[in-house]
Amino acid sequence: MRNSNTNNWRSTALIAGAILTAGVVTTTSTTDVHADNSQNNAQVSNDQVTYDQVRATADQQLAQLQSANDSKEAQQATANEQSNATDLAQTNAQIDQLKASHAALEQEQAGAIAQAQASTAASIEAQTSAANAEYQQQINAQQQNEATQRAANDQQYVQAVSQAAENQQAVADINAQYQQALSDAANTQTSQAQAAANNYNSAVAKENDTYQGKLSAQKATNAENIKNAEASLASVTANANKPYEVATTNDVAVTGRVAKPQTDVKVPAYVTKYGIHLEVRGYNGAIPVSDYTYPEFANTYYGEYPDSAVITNKAAESTPHDISEMPLDFQPGLLSYDAKNDHSEKVSADGLTADQVQVLRALALSWENGFRNNVFKNYREFYNVVNKNDGFVNVAPVDLVSTDFTDNIANQVVANRTKYNVDNNSHTVKDSGMPTEATYSSIINNATQNLQKSLTSEFNGKTVYTDVNENLTTMQAGTPTLLNYAINLYNSMQGMYYGELVNPTHIGGHAVNLLRAGVRTVGIGFQKLTDEMTAKNGSGVSDRKNPSYAVTFDHIGFNINHDANLTKEVQNRNVWGTSTVDAQLNTIKTAQYHVNKVPGTKMVTPTATDVQKATASEQQKLADVKAQAQQSLDALASAHQANLNKLEQQYNDAKAQVKANYDAAVTKAASVRDAALKATGAVDLQAYKAQLDSAYQNLVKADQVAAQKLAADRDANIANIKKTENAKLDAKINELVPSIDPQIKQLQDQHQAVIAHGDAVLAELKAENKAAYNKLAEQFNVQLAAIQQREDAKRANEVRLANNTVVLPSAVEAANDGNVDTVAFPTASNLLQAETTGRVQTVSAPSIVKTATQTPIAVAPVVTTVNHAAENTVKSNESSAPVVTQTATVAATTNNGTQTSVASTADNKATKADNSEKSVVKADTVAKKQTPAKKSESSQKVDQSSMSIVALAATALLGTLGITYSSKKRHN
Repeated sequence: MRNSNTNNWRSTALIAGAILTAGVVTTTSTTDVHADNSQNNAQVSNDQVTYDQVRATADQQLAQLQSANDSKEAQQATANEQSNATDLAQTNAQIDQLKASHAALEQEQAGAIAQAQASTAASIEAQTSAANAEYQQQINAQQQNEATQRAANDQQYVQAVSQAAENQQAVADINAQYQQALSDAANTQTSQAQAAANNYNSAVAKENDTYQGKLSAQKATNAENIKNAEASLASVTANANKPYEVATTNDVAVTGRVAKPQTDVKVPAYVTKYGIHLEVRGYNGAIPVSDYTYPEFANTYYGEYPDSAVITNKAAESTPHDISEMPLDFQPGLLSYDAKNDHSEKVSADGLTADQVQVLRALALSWENGFRNNVFKNYREFYNVVNKNDGFVNVAPVDLVSTDFTDNIANQVVANRTKYNVDNNSHTVKDSGMPTEATYSSIINNATQNLQKSLTSEFNGKTVYTDVNENLTTMQAGTPTLLNYAINLYNSMQGMYYGELVNPTHIGGHAVNLLRAGVRTVGIGFQKLTDEMTAKNGSGVSDRKNPSYAVTFDHIGFNINHDANLTKEVQNRNVWGTSTVDAQLNTIKTAQYHVNKVPGTKMVTPTATDVQKATASEQQKLADVKAQAQQSLDALASAHQANLNKLEQQYNDAKAQVKANYDAAVTKAASVRDAALKATGAVDLQAYKAQLDSAYQNLVKADQVAAQKLAADRDANIANIKKTENAKLDAKINELVPSIDPQIKQLQDQHQAVIAHGDAVLAELKAENKAAYNKLAEQFNVQLAAIQQREDAKRANEVRLANNTVVLPSAVEAANDGNVDTVAFPTASNLLQAETTGRVQTVSAPSIVKTATQTPIAVAPVVTTVNHAAENTVKSNESSAPVVTQTATVAATTNNGTQTSVASTADNKATKADNSEKSVVKADTVAKKQTPAKKSESSQKVDQSSMSIVALAATALLGTLGITYSSKKRHN
């Protein structure tokens, strides 16, 4: 039968030399255990300490300078206020003196001013009287002219009355003839109007008769059309209400066969004797059976056998016959294999095809998700222990995905493992004999570096942890079919995951890796093993006639600040690639459950809606017929009304012509009368009287307009007289008592000039202070940039020595003997002093110096990792701390999940489950800034002599590798 494989973990220890740099020995420890879980320790440089000191000094000096500047500006502002107040008092005193002198002069010249004012008043009075007299003369002339015109009009009217009496009989005859002409015109108008009315009434009666005949005929036609349409609708409605037979399809659910995992498996005694144990080894000894929380976990531990041949009580329901019968939910239990009932596709001697690999990837992905979800739902305490520090306690995980992104990573891992001849007992790490750039962590770091940078920038001020780990197991088949490989992988994963759930304080590394809620993707690789690999002792491969595979599970994810909400939001983003296994999973899901369409017939009783739809056309036809009937009646009415309107228009035209004929006859009679009256010389006395009165009123109106202008001219003349005389008076008074307004204006302008000068002085002071502040700030910026440049140069001095990183002393450190550089800044004499007239203070710029007894930077503490994904932080706002150079020292896992530093000199074997989190390109070296914990005074003192001895001893052992492991193992 097949070789047995226990699920023991190997612990690997690598002893690395301590590196002595800049007078300080820095060591750390990491652990490669069952599931790779390497933590990255921070590095902090001496230059960073100097940088922080300079930054603090810069803040202090700039604050002092700003305070001094504010004080000087406040003093200048106070001085300005005092100067302005003094000048204002002086100005007001001078103005008061001017006003007093001016008042005294006015008192002295009071007599002369009074005499001038009296003379001016007399002159204005005389000139005003003359202007008024001239105006009155012009008004009197107008009134006299109006009286003369009125008398002349009366005389002309008397003459017209006398003449009219002489022509009275002739006028009477002419008027009689005129009245007869008007009577004849009226008679003609009456006869013509009556004839037009008779014609109109006759035409309207005829039109009404014609309309009524057409209306009766159209109504009869409409009634017949509506009757036919209603009969057609009734027939269609009757047919639509009849039941009818229709073809139909029924949904029939089809549930395919799905194998159920068997949990009560039994094995022969010899199997237990030759390697199968009911305990998990690796935690400093065996864990007894009683430590298993759930018995089925122990049962599933036998899943390491490819075809479950050792199970003596195989159940038929636990034996799949094809890939489509493989379970997808991954409940605890094992599957059996029956080669006689295997209907799956064959696997050639060359191994799995690309399509077959995708099928296995799809199944393995579903099983990993099934394990995570089942543990969260039914065995929550295990899930919570793993994620207790990650923010996911009692928070459900997001399903893993397998995409083109992870396929590329998995394919690179397989290619590198094949290239460097890494077998199924070794992880994709340096200890397996491959360079750093070929390890799984380097591949993942290269693939995710852009995403990691984006997240670090986005979550500035928060910690971005990487969740990266690798699980490893072996897959083989006694029968070269896809189903046999799938069952073998299923049972192997049962042992790798459920078999490691011992109790909440003893969880295997594979299970821990998979239960980490921070991971989002998994790259599943299938490395075809060589004959040399399968022939090794402990390979776990029993059937070597068919290809065997090392199956790698490289998990990838990010945890944002241990915040489940932020982490899930990032996990659900479209940044992880496109799924490559959906088609395979959907094919299996469809086979296990789908719905068939079964054809049939049934009688259908039409519903009201059905009848409505069936008769809609006939209902529309009936509606159209009724609408057309109404339209025809409306058309007749419209035409009838148009004819009536036409007849009415003709009647109105005839009446207008009759009126026009009458008006023409009246106009002609008046013309004949007027000509006859004119020939007699007769005058219309009333009209003549009105003409004379109108001429008189026009004269009066013209005189009124002229009088208004005369009054305006008079008023303007009087105003000009007053203006001229008053101007002469003002000139005389100004000559006697000159004005002081120009002198007052001059004094006020001088005071405003004093205020403006003070403001200008204060503005100049502020400008000088700002320039001094900016200059000092710029000098600090230059100094800080120089320190940062020196830090960057020191990074260039890092070299690799075997599996270690060595930081060589830089030129600056060698020159300063490891002490902090002295940073001197410009003195006050050439930086801040400004020669002003007693208003700018002098501020000295302090400098940074080191004491002769400065304490060396303390040794960084040894870091003990815990068996969960390393919390590799990426913080954008962390402060600097001393340099920490990570070595490859390895620790074994203790029973409580912590790791302590150990060393072993056994054969060089790597760990089986690799769970590392790294955010830099190199897997073994991490440069990260962190603030070291405070230490006691005694622990901070460094014995340089003793540490040098340790360094020499460690250097002598550099490169020595050791491993401790059990004789057989398959899960890695």
